[in-house]
Amino acid sequence: MALLTAVLNEAGRRGWADPLILAGAGLCVLAGAGFVLRERLARTPVLPLRLLRSRPMSGGAAIGLLFNFAFYGMIFTASLSFQHHRGLTALRTGLVLFPAVAMTMFASVLSGRLARRTGHRPLVVTGMLLGAAGLAGWAAAGPNPAYLLLVTPMMAAGFGTSFALTGTTATVMTAAPDTYSGTASALFNTTRQVGSAAGVALGGSLLAAAGGFTTGLRISMATGAAAYLTAAGLALFCIPRRASGRVAGGEN
Repeated sequence: MALLTAVLNEAGRRGWADPLILAGAGLCVLAGAGFVLRERLARTPVLPLRLLRSRPMSGGAAIGLLFNFAFYGMIFTASLSFQHHRGLTALRTGLVLFPAVAMTMFASVLSGRLARRTGHRPLVVTGMLLGAAGLAGWAAAGPNPAYLLLVTPMMAAGFGTSFALTGTTATVMTAAPDTYSGTASALFNTTRQVGSAAGVALGGSLLAAAGGFTTGLRISMATGAAAYLTAAGLALFCIPRRASGRVAGGEN
């Protein structure tokens, strides 16, 4: 994870073809392969790989990674845009970002109530599509859009992320056997933090890359929209129509 974050963070300054960046990416892949090998051979693995055969568990973890990648990448790049490109103070930047964060509180409560009637899949898909629409709207808004044209995309991303969080969490936890509930929770939260770190690091690199700040910002938002769309597709494939209680490690 340190290698992944460092590579994504430094690529904008050094360039994606820089030997140090390529070496770091290669070592990151080797480290990941080493972890998988260790877990396969260990007598008491931290993450039993058989758990990942459950589509709801592995898919839910991937969805968590993707929506954190998109949302926190958006928050980071938007914060830099408002402070360094538009000249706002840190306090005013916090105020203009507040609507996006405030929507997360409302959306989580609403999602929890609706899930009893609809199941989790439609809520997660809807949330991810809303997030994708929001960030795509920012990317298409032009080089210097008014704040009123940006607040709705930010709110859509905040609402969509939180709207999907409840259902994704429940999907991962329900897919785990009772004896591995702690492992499932750790897996989900770890993948989400991986997404957050990668989103912030890549967002910073895109802003610093050649092409200018505005171009990097729009590419960053478009990348986040693509992550939301990918998460929506995974939700259709991995999240059961209705929760059916815990299973012994297979799919629901």
